[in-house]
Amino acid sequence: MKIKTLAIVVLSALSLSSAAALADTTTVNGGTVHFKGEVVNAACAVDAGSADQTVQLGQVRTASLKQTGATSSAVGFNIQLNDCDTTVATKAAVAFLGTAIDATHTDVLALQSSAAGSATNVGVQILDRTGAALALDGATFSAESTLNNGTNTIPFQARYFATGAATPGAANADATFKVQYQ
Repeated sequence: MKIKTLAIVVLSALSLSSAAALADTTTVNGGTVHFKGEVVNAACAVDAGSADQTVQLGQVRTASLKQTGATSSAVGFNIQLNDCDTTVATKAAVAFLGTAIDATHTDVLALQSSAAGSATNVGVQILDRTGAALALDGATFSAESTLNNGTNTIPFQARYFATGAATPGAANADATFKVQYQ
């Protein structure tokens, strides 16, 4: 009886494997994978999470931004530097580049226009660790941070800044940044 059961199991396994061998193989195109990065000759490498991040400023009432110079609460964000080597440089500073809201407020980032309507008379201001608002010219650097070997975090804050009585709407802005090592 055991031999009969064993024979049935073996024959079943052989028939399944031969059926699988006769099945057609199909290959389809799956898509493209993009790999992005950069090899740098610098004291540190910017963390991938810092290179393309979103800072959520949330909803702010127009009543809070009803006159020039009014600001929302600041929201913190960081730029993380990895694999730092203090034999190459001991300090780092960051500069931001973006479109200023106007010639008077060169430290206020203009909002992106939106099909649904953008807020007006308001922009985004970036503050360094000392609380100083940074000009968005790509040449005005933040206060220097002293580097340690390994991972370093440079703190910043962002807030809405009114250039008049703000009107409601989408309030999104973009800036690029660069790091200077000394």
